[in-house]
Amino acid sequence: MLRAIYYWDAYTNAMIMGSRVDAALGLGPLSLHDDYYFAPLPDSIVFNENHFGLSLIFAPFYLLSGNGLLAYNLTLLISLALSAFFTYLLVRRLTGSGWAGIIAGVAFAYSPYVFFELGRIQLTATQWIPASFLLLHRAIEGQRPRDALGFWLVYLLQIGTCLYYAMFLIPLLSLLGGLLLARNRPPRQFWVWFGGAAVAAGLVALWMVYPYFAVRHSFDLERSLALASSNDGKLSFFANVHPTNLTLTGMHHLVASGAAHDEIAFPGFTALSLLAVALVVPAKAALSHYNLGRGLKSAGRWVALAFGAFAVSLLTHSFLAGAAVVGAGLWFFVRHRMLLPFGGNHGAYLAVLLLALTMFLGIHPLEWDGAPVRGLYYYFHTYFPGFNGIRKVGRQAVMTTFVIAVLAGFGGAWLFSRLRTLRGQALLAAALLVGLCYELRCFPHPLERVWGAAEAPSVLRFVASLPADDLIASTPQNTGRELFRGDWGMALHNYLALHHKHRFVNGQSSWQPAVTELARRAVERLPDDGARRALLSIGTRHVIVYGEDLPSRRAGLADALAARPDEYRRVFQDGPHSVFTLLEPDARSVELLPTPALPEGARLIPQTELRPRASLRSKRASRVLDANPSTHWTGGRYQAPGQYFEVELGAARPVVALELTAPPRVMDVPVSFRLTAMNGREDLGVLAEQPLLRFYREQIFEPKNFVFRVVLPQPVTLDRLRITVAQPVPGSYFSIHELRLYEEAR
Repeated sequence: MLRAIYYWDAYTNAMIMGSRVDAALGLGPLSLHDDYYFAPLPDSIVFNENHFGLSLIFAPFYLLSGNGLLAYNLTLLISLALSAFFTYLLVRRLTGSGWAGIIAGVAFAYSPYVFFELGRIQLTATQWIPASFLLLHRAIEGQRPRDALGFWLVYLLQIGTCLYYAMFLIPLLSLLGGLLLARNRPPRQFWVWFGGAAVAAGLVALWMVYPYFAVRHSFDLERSLALASSNDGKLSFFANVHPTNLTLTGMHHLVASGAAHDEIAFPGFTALSLLAVALVVPAKAALSHYNLGRGLKSAGRWVALAFGAFAVSLLTHSFLAGAAVVGAGLWFFVRHRMLLPFGGNHGAYLAVLLLALTMFLGIHPLEWDGAPVRGLYYYFHTYFPGFNGIRKVGRQAVMTTFVIAVLAGFGGAWLFSRLRTLRGQALLAAALLVGLCYELRCFPHPLERVWGAAEAPSVLRFVASLPADDLIASTPQNTGRELFRGDWGMALHNYLALHHKHRFVNGQSSWQPAVTELARRAVERLPDDGARRALLSIGTRHVIVYGEDLPSRRAGLADALAARPDEYRRVFQDGPHSVFTLLEPDARSVELLPTPALPEGARLIPQTELRPRASLRSKRASRVLDANPSTHWTGGRYQAPGQYFEVELGAARPVVALELTAPPRVMDVPVSFRLTAMNGREDLGVLAEQPLLRFYREQIFEPKNFVFRVVLPQPVTLDRLRITVAQPVPGSYFSIHELRLYEEAR
């Protein structure tokens, strides 16, 4: 595979596409909304792209070859080719020039932005963007039912390829569609076909994306305004290419470790040059029909409109107000037949470019008078479902690049029209292609060798023979000597699931649920009993040990597991590779618990009456009583037996329940604990106890709503309460965001 930046995302994407195919054909224990990773959570597509659309290209290669990586590479190549092809068709339709279409297609499909994202196929597969614009033109201008159906089908394919791009397309297609409808005024029959196709597509889209919205009450998948605005696009991005570009070395976007690599929006010198032609030529032609005075007067009106809209945006701190001024000004200009240098499709795509650029600048494009100015994207993020799940707003660079490529097609068409002979046009096309290929050059590109179908170790074939519903864990995950190291090593487990075809509890993605982090930490601490219980609690049945890649400090893990036959049974061994089955004589002791309900009539004790104290970082303990869920106390080290947190009451009260909340850190609460109390000098002893780890169903499946709650069998009058860690949660700190005590209502 290509060793691009974030190349390990290819492991995940190959697994996701394979999951779609395996689920559809019953080749794996999956529903159509499941991937192999993130077990035991259902509908695990919600933590990444769904890839329903790309899987249609992936499927025949995967099924014929049995090699997920080969199928991935072919899908990537076909996607690049289709992107160039659909852009060619669109520009040829708009300009009448096939030569211009070729140049625009190459400029877009192989642009610096796309090649920077080469490791992530969902961001490289841009083919449905030009296809949707092409079919929108055909549907409205030709008014044929098949084109209306085609448009909505292509948009569904975009939803099934990259949800980011599907959302980014909405305002741009809406603007273009509105302009085309105003120009063509289709009859009622068109609305029947187009609307009917839209309803059918909407139902399919709802089935595809429903899980993304359904789980939001259980998982915190929304992106805050602050997070999204920190990823706004900036004009400086248009001067950047990634260091994989071997020609434009002076424009390399070099970042410090841990900084963003994706600030790439440069469309290419060839595209920009042709864009300049596309803008200058019609403007000059329009001005030639006016005398100097009238031309300057018309140009002044356009400048005044631009400055007026910008001034209104600053004064109102909103680009929406500025957009309204622009709309009103354009309407006035059209009604009074003022100078319109860019008409027809040319003007439509210039308007789309301005909208794309404004959306790219994001939620807060700039500040004025000490306060941020809201961009148009702010209103989509706030009021349009789905936009608040987008993290990388700057990825709208793909849209600015696409529209620049289309407008460059207009410039290219004009140049080709100046040449009367086919030979001259071919020579110009060749020169432009040479220039494009040189400035976009990323070859030779480094490669990464990965286990293929024939090279996969026998341990994966053995795991494939285990019962289909058994959940798997693997070690090492990201601490290996060579193969399973770093993010790429952890993501490799995602790809290997296509070989063993079992859901597994560890894995890698840019966003991971708490249960997956629990699994990762537990696997790294085997054979610890708490780690074993944690894995059993989430349904893990077997552990694969890749012995040759274990770090030196864990090189003897397989022998250590085999030495505890009551807890681990080796069921396979081939050289350094082993598979162990996790054992627990009392299966009920690891079942997930329900969260107990508060006793009827329980009354919250005012937090102002509580004084906290902790065995670690006691000076920060007051944060759990500040009624601010964003602040928290933490011990600052891994849980260990004996760590405690206690509260002292101003006066003795009949306490019935204790609650601890830690929404972003649900695995940091002490699910194995001892609850003790005092009343004055009287030691009340242990009020409640859980000596071994017992996790809660909500903690795993609904962490957003989870509250750790201990309900006493009967009210206990006390003035001091302490909760102490018993068996530690593997790899977790002891943390609390909010603490609440409840008393019996008097």
